Amino acid sequence: MISAAVMDLSKSPHAVVQPVAPGRVEVAEGFWAYRMRAMRGHGLARQFEQCEVTGRLRNFERAAGRLEGEFEGRYYNDSDVYKWLEAASYALARAPSAELQSCVDRVIDLIRSAQRADGYINTYFSGSRASWRYRNLTDEHELYCMGHLIQAGVAHRRSTGSERLFEVVVPAADHICLTFGPEGRPEPDGHPGIELALVELARETGDSAYLRQAVFFLDQRGADPPNLSGLHYHQDHAPVREQRNADGHSVRLTYLAAAMADAAMDTGEAELLEASIRLWESAYERRAYVTGGLGSRYQGEAFGADYELPNDRAYAETCAAVGGIFWNARLLAATGDARYADWSETALYNGALVGVSPDGAAYFYANPLATDPQPTPDDQQGLHSSGAQQTVGGHQRQPWYDTACCPPNIARLLLSLPGYAYGVSAGAVWVHQFLPGRIKAALPDGGSVTLQVATRYPWDGDVDLVVEEAPDRPVELRLRIPSWAEGASLEVDGTGKAAEAGAYAVIRRVWLAGTSVRLRLPMDVRLVASHPRVQANTGRVAIARGPLIYCIEAADHPESIVDALVLGPDSALHADEEPDLLGGLTAIRGSAGVAVPNQSDELYARFDGGGPELAGSTPLTAIPYFAWANRAPGAMRVWIPYVDG
Repeated sequence: MISAAVMDLSKSPHAVVQPVAPGRVEVAEGFWAYRMRAMRGHGLARQFEQCEVTGRLRNFERAAGRLEGEFEGRYYNDSDVYKWLEAASYALARAPSAELQSCVDRVIDLIRSAQRADGYINTYFSGSRASWRYRNLTDEHELYCMGHLIQAGVAHRRSTGSERLFEVVVPAADHICLTFGPEGRPEPDGHPGIELALVELARETGDSAYLRQAVFFLDQRGADPPNLSGLHYHQDHAPVREQRNADGHSVRLTYLAAAMADAAMDTGEAELLEASIRLWESAYERRAYVTGGLGSRYQGEAFGADYELPNDRAYAETCAAVGGIFWNARLLAATGDARYADWSETALYNGALVGVSPDGAAYFYANPLATDPQPTPDDQQGLHSSGAQQTVGGHQRQPWYDTACCPPNIARLLLSLPGYAYGVSAGAVWVHQFLPGRIKAALPDGGSVTLQVATRYPWDGDVDLVVEEAPDRPVELRLRIPSWAEGASLEVDGTGKAAEAGAYAVIRRVWLAGTSVRLRLPMDVRLVASHPRVQANTGRVAIARGPLIYCIEAADHPESIVDALVLGPDSALHADEEPDLLGGLTAIRGSAGVAVPNQSDELYARFDGGGPELAGSTPLTAIPYFAWANRAPGAMRVWIPYVDG
């Protein structure tokens, strides 16, 4: 197993926390091991088949002159192949597979054959379209596609030790540096992505020219006159250091702001980091869903205004949740602030994980927080135009999309997830996320710490750590206490103390082999309320337990009453383990009132006070939001009316 870093910050002078490479994290059986195994063993194979049948691989053959015919699909389809390659590289690093290796080798051969002599590669802009190269960077995604190629090449080299894909990446990046810059073309890409890739390539090669190129692209936004559209949609309305609100296309914003934080860790430029944090505060303190989803508008797949968070019209694209995790991971590395790990956790278990079925083979593009059996015609049109199709019967997962960015994106996140769970700094090991298994963390100032972690998280709040190896000097163990975990406690060899929620608990000592640490996180069922300005949730609550947000689904209730269920003080909500439901999960059970439907024909009537009239109660079952729509299509709600008394 190659010890490959997802972000190699070992030589980034301004990083506070370096991630432990995923190859040094052996994930044991448990919640994430199950999902990673499903993606590695089944999901990647299905995605590869889709790349074949939809013509994505044939496009490379045409670009190489091996096949006649027209380009198939959308002009940005190369990026899906590259993201699949990145995910497959992480999978090969963890578990060799002759079948997967054969597929990877075939794709790399196709890519190598399609590259032009000057390093340029894009299968849409080849053949009769070769003269169209870089004609419209605002809309046509050329640099975005090459960014994903670079990320795949770096991941493949780190994961397998092979240079075959990396030998494509370096000429492609050199071509970009020769074409764009102070002496060349000024435009960035309308869809960020190349910036993140170039920063990581600079780390991999030690060539600072790639870092300078990434910063150059960041600096070209908000120019006067504009280099792109000048619009908020493309984050081109102002220079990046002056942008204050999370505006425009939600995925693009996450990639852009992540690159700003990434570049700041290598350049030390405080303004870039401060701007990224300012955008994060806009996104996550005023514009994020309780699930960690981002993007409240179908139109433009975009952020809305502050507190504009509709439920049934939520876009919350899977890629935006994934991009948000990448962004949070970089801000965490740059600052060590627990709030970024908290939001990563929320998005991991809810907003991103909902985007893939338990077997890793079916996906969501958009992720609303309320649905009904039949979408309106406007819903179908809006979803189809962006690639997020619904089928008759309501919102359902699909094996693929015309715009298929989400399936390989969730694959590369899941298969690199161990690289985001643990970190190191001088004299310290950081536990960001609770993945069971063995972690062998090399400290930047010498020596290593080996931890054995056992937990049933997120179903159980006990996290047991045993130190197997540590240097003969004081070392800090920093354990994140989630912000929801009021009343958490920490025990070291049986001696306990309270732990502050929303921060890292720090234990500094000379660790002896066999020393045990137990973190106890309260896993009571709790109700969550929105900020008063979130009008969609007035009078409603969401059910949560641990890091999980729950929902009610028609599969557990008569379809006609899902929207009539009302919670109250007597609902007696409690956790109930269901080992045979959807691969095993903890459901929330209790009772709910049933609101009497309004029989009036009047659209509006006089309000006489009081809450809804209730017609008795009925059993209520809530399941984790990530698990919905895996049985039968039907209505779903995250936010439920609450009547106090």
